[in-house]
Amino acid sequence: MADKKVTQLTDLGNALASVDLFHVIDDPAGTPINKKITAEDVFNNMPTWLGVAQTSQALTADGAADVTSAVTEVNATSGTVAVSLEDGANGQIKTFLNTSTAGTNAVTITPASFRGGSTITLDAEGETVTVLFKNSNWNVIAGNSYVVA
Repeated sequence: MADKKVTQLTDLGNALASVDLFHVIDDPAGTPINKKITAEDVFNNMPTWLGVAQTSQALTADGAADVTSAVTEVNATSGTVAVSLEDGANGQIKTFLNTSTAGTNAVTITPASFRGGSTITLDAEGETVTVLFKNSNWNVIAGNSYVVA
């Protein structure tokens, strides 16, 4: 394998196993040493929180929430906003925030496939909902002052 560049190796795709190995160069600024670590050890040592550095989708009028960004911010200051949400990928998490700065205009989210109701409403600034796409349905897993109908 020493005769291949990393870019020439076979792509593992989504078949990562806990015993698979990552190549690590330890102390690259000092005395670099090649080492290995298992996928299990990498993921068991993640911090207790994960940040979402990606830019949020911003909506100010009726429209579709994308399934490519983790967060959709909806500003309903000018009026009620209807948001559709297509099916996601299994295990995907999506968060919605009502960022309205005046009034109590509602944000109504209508997922294509939704377990436990047909819509989610955020009635005021600061209200949130986080959903998880699992087993072909969006499922509410967290939020602040949302209403499911």
